[in-house]
Amino acid sequence: MKSWHPPLILIALIVPAAIGFALGGPGLGISIAGLSLVALAVVAMLVIPRDPIGHTPDPARARRLLVVTTFPIEDARAIQRVADEVRLGFDENDSEIRLLTPAANTFLRRWATDLENARDRAQRDLVVSVASLTLAGVDTTASVGDEDLVQAVEDELATFDATEVFLLTRGDPDSEAAAQLRDRLLPSFHHVDLR
Repeated sequence: MKSWHPPLILIALIVPAAIGFALGGPGLGISIAGLSLVALAVVAMLVIPRDPIGHTPDPARARRLLVVTTFPIEDARAIQRVADEVRLGFDENDSEIRLLTPAANTFLRRWATDLENARDRAQRDLVVSVASLTLAGVDTTASVGDEDLVQAVEDELATFDATEVFLLTRGDPDSEAAAQLRDRLLPSFHHVDLR
């Protein structure tokens, strides 16, 4: 949002209501003000952020990987595929790897702000994934993020300055989150489908 946007929004809310008050009295003015607020809320909900996420990686820095998954990495084929993707010609001992899982929640639990079950489920998935990857020789740290995958990545990159981001999906090669991350991420992005 630019610095001139808030005053413009305020003017767009006040001027129509003032004209309504002047021309039709309080009934019309309040109605127009209400419609203006509803229109503002609808526009705010439909706007999709397009700002870049993360920082441009410095080539002189050590390799730092953020691996994002919405499911536990536990079967042998998936573990080997992730290990191969993460190594990509590098020694994993030279890389710092962070595993991120969003805390996905149901509509009713979200509405009731009950995040505990979602966070517990995400932590269980992370424990399984970290243990499986450690057995395969890939040392990682782990973090639970926001239920919105793109928001979780953005939040994590605020504290973990990754040079590469891997999104692991299972049977969803055209994921909307993957498309948003591909467009907005400054670190290099890799989408790995583990079907």
